[in-house]
Amino acid sequence: MSKIINYPDKLSVLVIEDNPGDFVLIEDYLLEKFKDVTISHCSSYAESILFLEKTKETLSVLLLDLNLPDLKGLDLIKSILSYSFHVPVIVITGYSDLSMAKSSLKMGVYDFLVKDEINPDLLEKTIIYTLNRSSFINQIDDAKMNYENLFNFSPQPMWLLDFTTLKILNANFAAQIKYGYSLDEFKAMSFLAFHPEAEQPKVKQQFELNENGVFDSNHFTHFLQNGNEIKVEIYYKVLQNATSNEIIVLSNDITEMINQINTIQIQNAKLRNIAWTQSHIVRAPLSRILGIINLIEMQPDNFEDLPFLLKQLKISTNEMDDIVKKIVTETKGFTEK
Repeated sequence: MSKIINYPDKLSVLVIEDNPGDFVLIEDYLLEKFKDVTISHCSSYAESILFLEKTKETLSVLLLDLNLPDLKGLDLIKSILSYSFHVPVIVITGYSDLSMAKSSLKMGVYDFLVKDEINPDLLEKTIIYTLNRSSFINQIDDAKMNYENLFNFSPQPMWLLDFTTLKILNANFAAQIKYGYSLDEFKAMSFLAFHPEAEQPKVKQQFELNENGVFDSNHFTHFLQNGNEIKVEIYYKVLQNATSNEIIVLSNDITEMINQINTIQIQNAKLRNIAWTQSHIVRAPLSRILGIINLIEMQPDNFEDLPFLLKQLKISTNEMDDIVKKIVTETKGFTEK
């Protein structure tokens, strides 16, 4: 397939013209206005298709006569464009037809010239304009391709939404894998469908109030295709163009992070409970043990009360042992997680 190069250093032109006199005239104009130009000539549709399929020449522009022996008019334009998509086409015709000109331009032709009006200056300006316009269009196409690649291959789920309805217009590969829907299934859905019914008014309000940024809620709930729930942060950007507004949306799965935070909060609550146990519950049997030992030391010869004191000491010691076992069990749960 032929490719575009930029003027002015080198120009390669394919002229598709069945009239030898018209071709010679166009050739003279090109040689007069361009210092370094290569001119190729085909006199029929079939010959031009063969040339486009086999040539290794990098074409700059294609000049096309609309009346060839084997194909004419819009059918000719359509077919040539399908074979030379990357080469800008300028139509050259023997008669002025405004309707034909408009139709050809809509199909992708860059310009429309009438043979009787062509002169060296007009042909030169038309070709330069066509090459500049083609270069600009290629830059736009490259930028569009880069955007699509960034969108499609982002590791985070992303969607393109209609600003008014929040209907999904596009979804990247990460969204399709994460959420379990195909692109066609996504396009039949609204972004609100991922949210529980209670969240939907707030989500819609967020899009209406803020042009860009992150939702001000800590997190939202999203439903996957298999019914599972995940917690997400939502980021978005409003894209404005001449015809409509669209929203690009990114979701970040924070389910694991929230679970970890909840686990830490539960552990902190247990640690506080253990600390309270150590500072209050443990002190009661420990105080009794110390009191009994103190009584025994103060009355070493009081054998009458000794059995009772020893019994109380044993009770308090067992109580102390139970408390220690409970603390050990609770702290063991932290090391196992």
